[in-house]
Amino acid sequence: MKKLTLLAVFALILALAACGLAEYTPGTYEASAFGQNGQVPVKVTFTEDKIIRIEIGENIETPGVSDWPIALMPHRIINEQSLAVDTVSGATRTSNAILNAVKDCATQAGGDIDALTAAAEKAPVTDIEETADVIIVGGGGAGLAAAVAATDKGASVILMEKTGFLGGNSIVSGGIYNAADPELQGPLGIEDSAEFHAQQTWEGGDKVADYELVKTLCFNALDGYHWLESMGMEFDGTITQGVGSLYRRTHKAVMPNGTGFIKTFRDNLACKSNFTLIMETAGEKLIQDESGRVVGVEGTGKNGNKVVLHANKGVVIATGGFAANVEMRVQYCQGEKWPELGAGLISSNMPAIQGDGIRMAEAAGAALRDMDQIQLLQVCNPWTGVTSDVFGGGGVDACIYVNQEGNRFVREDGRRDVISAAILAQTNGRMYTVYNHIAISDPSTVKALGGRTWTSLEEEGLFGYVHADTLEELAEKIGADPANLKAAVDTYNAHVKNGDAEDEFGRQLLTTALEEGPWYAHPRAPAAHHTMGGVVIDTGCHVLNAEGNAIPGLYAAGEVTGGIHGGNRLGGNAIVDFTVFGRIAGTNVAAE
Repeated sequence: MKKLTLLAVFALILALAACGLAEYTPGTYEASAFGQNGQVPVKVTFTEDKIIRIEIGENIETPGVSDWPIALMPHRIINEQSLAVDTVSGATRTSNAILNAVKDCATQAGGDIDALTAAAEKAPVTDIEETADVIIVGGGGAGLAAAVAATDKGASVILMEKTGFLGGNSIVSGGIYNAADPELQGPLGIEDSAEFHAQQTWEGGDKVADYELVKTLCFNALDGYHWLESMGMEFDGTITQGVGSLYRRTHKAVMPNGTGFIKTFRDNLACKSNFTLIMETAGEKLIQDESGRVVGVEGTGKNGNKVVLHANKGVVIATGGFAANVEMRVQYCQGEKWPELGAGLISSNMPAIQGDGIRMAEAAGAALRDMDQIQLLQVCNPWTGVTSDVFGGGGVDACIYVNQEGNRFVREDGRRDVISAAILAQTNGRMYTVYNHIAISDPSTVKALGGRTWTSLEEEGLFGYVHADTLEELAEKIGADPANLKAAVDTYNAHVKNGDAEDEFGRQLLTTALEEGPWYAHPRAPAAHHTMGGVVIDTGCHVLNAEGNAIPGLYAAGEVTGGIHGGNRLGGNAIVDFTVFGRIAGTNVAAE
C-alpha cells in the first residue's frame, strides 16, 4: 500500500473537516417545536458521529398534509446528515417544526449546529420537457379525479402539483358527501331526490349559479358516490346533516377529513403505467398554438428549473380557489356582505391555494364569473382556521351554538354565510359549540374529523376544549352566564320534545334533545373557506371565453370554476363537485 505523505494526510484532515465530520454524545434525546397546529414532539438517536434515527411523536398537525413531512423530513436529515435540507413545499410549518426539534436534540447531544445548518452545494438544476395526451395542473380532489377518469380511458396523463403533497384543500375538507340516496335515507323515513338536492343547492346559493351546472352536480352525485366506493373509498354507512348542508343527505367518510378520498385516487393511480406525477412544480402559463388551442403548460420546479409539458389532447386546470390569497379576496369579494376580508381574517385553506389557475386561464382568454362570491365557514379553529378538530361527524344533529354570554343566537342548521355573519356580530367574533354525551359518548375514543380524540385535544390545552358534569360548571369554564346557558339548553330541548314548537331562530333539525351531562364545549370562529367564483365552464367542463365559446383543448374542474354554487355553497357539496366534474373533465379530455 502506498504510504501517505504528510501533505496528503494534511489534505485528508482538511477534507474531513470540510465535510463537517460530526461529533455527538451518543444517546437518544427529545424535544418539540410548534408546527401548524401545535407542538411536534421528536425523539432523535445519535451515535458518536451520526444521526441514526428520528421518531415523530403524537401531534395535532393536519392529517394528510403533515404525513408527507413526517415521512420525508427524517429521511432527508439522516440521508444528508444535515439540517440544511429542503422542506416539503406546502407543509413548511410542520417541516420546520421537525427541523427545529431535531436541532434542539442535536444541541443537547453536543453537535456542531453551525456545521449541521450550513447549506450544502446544490446539484445543477435540470429543465424538464415532456409530452402526454393530457396535462393536469393541480393535485387536489378534482385533478386526481380527472387523472383517474382520463387514464381509465387509456390516455397518458402527466399531473403537475405545486406543493410537496397531494390533496390540496380537498385533503383538509370535512370529508362529507351529499347525495340523495334512497337505500340509506329510506329506512330513516327521509324523502329526497336529485331534483330536490338541485333545488336546495340553487336556492341555497341565491339562484346565482348556472342551473344546468347545478343539475349536473346533483344528478350525478349518487353515481359519483358509487364510483368512489368501487375504487375502495370507505364511508361509514350513516346519513347525517352536515354543517350548512340544509338537509339530511350527508354521507361521512371513515378516514379523517378528506384523506380517504385522496388515498382512494392515489391508490388507483399508483398501479397505472400511463400516469406520471411531477411534484413541487408550479404551473404558470398555458401554451397555445396559432389557432388558440391550448397545447400545453409552462411551469417552474422547486429549484427554479423550467418545466414544459406538451398535451396531445388537452389540459385540465384543477388548482382550486383563492380563499388563502388575501389580495384576491379583498379585490373581488370584500364589500357590503363581507366588509373585512383582509389579513385579519383567518382561512381554512392550505397556503398554496392562491388562485393560480384562474389567472392562467384568464390569460388564455377564459371568462370568469361570480368572482365576488366567497364563503366563510363557521366551525373553524379560531387560531388556526382548521376544521380537523370539529366533532360530531361534521353534523349539527346533536349540538347547539352559544355566544360568549351563553345564549343561542342563530339557527344551527342554517346557511353557512348567515351563521358566519351572526358569529362575527357576537362578542369576540366567536361562538361555542355545545355537546353532551350523545355526540361525545366517550371523550377518550370519540374522534374529531382529523382523528384526534376530545381527551387528547383537551389535555393539549391549546384551543379551549373543556368538559364538565353540569351546565353550570361548563358555563364557568367558558366564561358564560350559567343561567343563560341552562335556559338556552332547556328551551332547545322543549322545542325537540314538542315537535311542533316554533324554534325562535328557525331551526328545523329538532331530532336530538340534550338533557344530561357530561357536557362539552369548544370555541369556533368563521374563516375564509370557499370561493364560488372562477373560470366559466359548460356541463362538459370545457372552459368558455367571453363569447361563450369553448377554448379548444382547455378544461377545468373543482373550485377553480364558477357557476356551480352561486352565492353560498351548501356544506357537503364540495367533494361532490370535485368528484363529479373532475370525472367529467378527465373523461372528455381523454376523448379529444
